[in-house]
Amino acid sequence: MKKVTFLFVLTALINFQAVFAANILVVISEVSEMKLKGGYDYKTGFYLNELMEPVRIFMDAGHTLTFATPTGLAPTLDPVSDTPDHFLNTSQENYNEHKALFNRLMLTDKAHSPVVSFARIEQMGIENFDAIFMPGGHAPLGDLVANELLGKFLNHFHSESKPTGLVCHGPVALLSSLPNSKEFEAELKAGKKAKPGKGWIYEGYNMTVFSNSEETIATQYYLGGDQLFYWPENAMTYAGGQYSKGTQDWAPHLVVDRELITGQNNKSSTAVGEAVIKLLLNN
Repeated sequence: MKKVTFLFVLTALINFQAVFAANILVVISEVSEMKLKGGYDYKTGFYLNELMEPVRIFMDAGHTLTFATPTGLAPTLDPVSDTPDHFLNTSQENYNEHKALFNRLMLTDKAHSPVVSFARIEQMGIENFDAIFMPGGHAPLGDLVANELLGKFLNHFHSESKPTGLVCHGPVALLSSLPNSKEFEAELKAGKKAKPGKGWIYEGYNMTVFSNSEETIATQYYLGGDQLFYWPENAMTYAGGQYSKGTQDWAPHLVVDRELITGQNNKSSTAVGEAVIKLLLNN
């Protein structure tokens, strides 16, 4: 009798894992250099912990990941982020574990990177993915704000109420789903209070993104004395998002509204990954 009960429980667990084995699309900017407002060429890329903390959570949960950049180029790791200090758990052991997984994935290896293009994702069928996740670093400001295919992907995840997770500067990618994303971005770069087209799918959503107060510090220490053309907090507010920030900068702040999951800064990455898993289980 005990043997039968054990087999029943084991079968139930296997079936449970099979039911919740999701296909997650991980979108990464492929920008490695951005020209700033004053002409400075800023070396950038994705932040190590903002990508790998959620990726490890997804993989540990048994989910399948597909990595994509706009044209299929291998992304670039922002060297500033390659330190234990940016992780939620700042121990050397935790950093080493995440870095080892990162090295095994070979995402930045120009010859062996597994990343595919957005066009390839469209061929594969966006309907075959159960969730989407995007890390930050400043790089998304360079190629994810007004990308037409990304806008189509986001519209799918929104219409199907599929988990959509973004962290730090990553949420600016939501602007790709604006009906006038290219014009909106151009107005932002021109220093204007950009006007969104009618019908933004995230209008009125509660959300967060890297705050103006945090960007002030980042400008001082990382941008070589130059400035971004616009700041993410302002852009998301202009578009119609209901912005909030944590009570303390550089501390975790998570906002979940329907299918949308946003984290304010690098310390929010783990919370975003865990929230994506939770929504997948509830869908």
